[in-house]
Amino acid sequence: MARTPRQLERLEAVRLAFAERITGRVRPPDARLVAAFARVPRERFVGPGPWLVRVGEGYIRTPDADPAHIYDDVLVALDPVRRLNNGQPSLHAAAMAALRLGSGDSVVHVGCGTGYYTAILAELVGAGGQVHGYEIDAGLASLAARHLADRSNVTIHDPAECDEPLPDADAIYVSAGAGGPLTAWIAALREQGRLMFPLTGEDGTGVMLLVERRAMADAFAARCLGSVQFIPLVGGRDNLASPHIATAAEEGRLRRVRSLFLGPHADPATCILKGEGWWLSSRSLK
Repeated sequence: MARTPRQLERLEAVRLAFAERITGRVRPPDARLVAAFARVPRERFVGPGPWLVRVGEGYIRTPDADPAHIYDDVLVALDPVRRLNNGQPSLHAAAMAALRLGSGDSVVHVGCGTGYYTAILAELVGAGGQVHGYEIDAGLASLAARHLADRSNVTIHDPAECDEPLPDADAIYVSAGAGGPLTAWIAALREQGRLMFPLTGEDGTGVMLLVERRAMADAFAARCLGSVQFIPLVGGRDNLASPHIATAAEEGRLRRVRSLFLGPHADPATCILKGEGWWLSSRSLK
């Protein structure tokens, strides 16, 4: 149903207030991030209303199909049976701010779902940048491709391409939980490239981990941004690390992470978490 000019003006005001609210804790304030969230219509990516909004361990239905109901810091169901949701906006806003995306950057978005946060990334890198979206669920990938077809700086890859090497990237943004940094992600990072992913255990809980490539081939700066819960990435389990991540997060040990090292041999004095071919350290890189 077409909206009247007054309805469109009201919705733009609602979207701007939403963008300012969910980015309110980003420091320093990021006007580009506010503008990106204000420009992208969330209702386009979550199906027709009324919508199911996550509350506690369940969902409640919005009273009607007014998009204003989903311009809040809430999870909106994409597939409630599988507990697939369009994630919490403030969490994604904080993570994207930490990636420090610039105009013209190339970004890989792993687990792009129906494309809402992919569109935000596309706004941040601008017309001169490029966003490559990957989604293993064929139904979600099809929706993302449809939703983003009018964005020349976005490519949604076929699910069959998820096992192929990733394009070189200034930043990689992962929207599904993994037990460690996948080799394909590390290989795709350019010099000074940033990787943001949910480091989660077998119950889906953990932390957002930011990894930054430095001059050394086997050492990366790393830090945790805060606690998260995500659905698992297909093929993302780490047999060594996954069983211990939830405990390491609960005990606060992951807050001391300052670096990521590749290789099988960890320094027992600084090692916080060891995985298959990598380990997290409390040692800061110079």
